[in-house]
Amino acid sequence: MKIANNIAVLPIVREDAGTLHPVLAWDENNLVLIDAGLPGQTDIIVEAIAAAGHHATQLTHIILTHQDWDHVGCVRDLQKRAPSVKVVAHVLEAPYIDGRTLPIKLAKRLQEYETMTAEQRAGLDNWRNTYKNVPIRLDMQVNDGDVLPICRGIEIVHTPGHTPGHICLYFRKSCIMVIGDAAGIKDGEFTDFKPAFIHDIDEARVSIEKMKQYPMSGVVAYHSGYVKMKDSVNN
Repeated sequence: MKIANNIAVLPIVREDAGTLHPVLAWDENNLVLIDAGLPGQTDIIVEAIAAAGHHATQLTHIILTHQDWDHVGCVRDLQKRAPSVKVVAHVLEAPYIDGRTLPIKLAKRLQEYETMTAEQRAGLDNWRNTYKNVPIRLDMQVNDGDVLPICRGIEIVHTPGHTPGHICLYFRKSCIMVIGDAAGIKDGEFTDFKPAFIHDIDEARVSIEKMKQYPMSGVVAYHSGYVKMKDSVNN
């Protein structure tokens, strides 16, 4: 679904219910994917990129809003298909993504390992082994306020809370904000988050207020999709 001259949302259906919403952006020399679905969804993402009029082999950047399984799942496969692609994440997320440290939610779940069923343990073992044995190569580590000189300017907005290094991506030309899991969207407004999925609830609240300071024509939330904002600006 195209939402601006150079931005499209790629709805990806999850087998366990729900829909993920990676974002594709482009200019004359760059093709950018923001977040990369669950493991096993590579072909679906490649097809969605093709349906938007582009080729996954031409990806120049994959920007990760944060470390979670459903955001990094297809990165390694996409790196193979587009060998020149640069993978980008916030400096605080880097150790969780590149294999130096177990992701926060995985580490928390491992504390419950002894109380799990055999099926739950198998799933958790698969999650752990994937991160441990096949780390993701990161090419760029960014900080709050950095502006990537691609797609008419993409500003890095550090929005900790869901994870320590969670980022939103603000497209300066179109005033569209990609917010990952920093919040949900309902009726054109930011919604409350579920505390169970938040690393630091106080930081999460501050991050929502920070996002509100930006003029926004629309917002893409990873689990809610695209919405125009009530007080939208012209793009």
